[in-house]
Amino acid sequence: MKAKNLNNDVQPVVIKMSDVTPVEVQWLWKGRIPLGRISLFVGRPGVGKSFLTCQMAANVSTGSHWPDGMACPFGSVLFLAAEDDPADTIRPRLDAHGADASKVRLLRGKLTQRSSGERVESLITLGDLEMIKQSLEDCGDCKLVIVDPIGSYLGAGTDSHRDNEVRAVLAPLAALAEKMEVAVVLVAHTRKAQANFADDTALGSRAFTGIARSVWHIFEDPDNSERRLFLPGKNNLTASPRGLAFTIVAESGCIQWLGDVDTTADEVVTKAPKTTHASPEKEKAKEWLINFLKNEGPSSPNVIYKRAEEDGIAKGTLDRARKLVNIKIGPDGYQGKWSWSLGD
Repeated sequence: MKAKNLNNDVQPVVIKMSDVTPVEVQWLWKGRIPLGRISLFVGRPGVGKSFLTCQMAANVSTGSHWPDGMACPFGSVLFLAAEDDPADTIRPRLDAHGADASKVRLLRGKLTQRSSGERVESLITLGDLEMIKQSLEDCGDCKLVIVDPIGSYLGAGTDSHRDNEVRAVLAPLAALAEKMEVAVVLVAHTRKAQANFADDTALGSRAFTGIARSVWHIFEDPDNSERRLFLPGKNNLTASPRGLAFTIVAESGCIQWLGDVDTTADEVVTKAPKTTHASPEKEKAKEWLINFLKNEGPSSPNVIYKRAEEDGIAKGTLDRARKLVNIKIGPDGYQGKWSWSLGD
């Protein structure tokens, strides 16, 4: 039987592997953070993720060696940071780590010109890929892009729990990272539900860990609350290196590295207590709701209840927690649909 003729307007793209020239993986931090690829940092709020990204920015902006002795390429850094203030948080942390602030840029938003001629600044998302590309080209020598947190930059129309929607946003970013030869680090929060594997703790769709070529977890050391653990998750490009330990020095506000550790991310996850008596379920639900609305923006109650249930929070518990938070409930202006949003 003859095969059906393909539509002349649509043809398969097939590559003969003998025509492909092998190349070595290029690294920002050898074995840990690849150039031209997306990496994912996962951790609970307040564990030190932003301290770590500022320390990384300092390394790149000065070309200083990484804490394990590996060489670091010298270049510029581009931040997309929605939660930290540039004046009282980001700049002081960069200074504490010895960064060259002239090599670090913050993509704060975008300017849109109205019909009246007025130019208005608004938030940027990963959908504004041309804006990001232009910012990278303006840097000229950018080696590192930090998106912190990723949930704030997906765009209001993207459901962070749906694989196809997350991939639709991240795949073009991955292509841009490869084209521009920059390392992209996405910072993600953890979900509330328990997991047996560390990579399953990332909040949202598994597409985040699927698209990332390197996943890293930042934990509070369960045996020492003053110590933090920087531990590998999946790594598609090389054998996973050993994890590292660090502490945040209160006096200087900078990271002090403490050397290698043998602990794995999965061991820390399974070692964590299944329940906590220090924080009632209602307090946990309150924290979850605040973080969700900060990251996702105004959302319908049905979506919120569904996501809460996926993260182990019952509808009744969430309703009780809602009374502890300043929540606005009403039409969101789009076809009269009702939504919850954070009040002032």
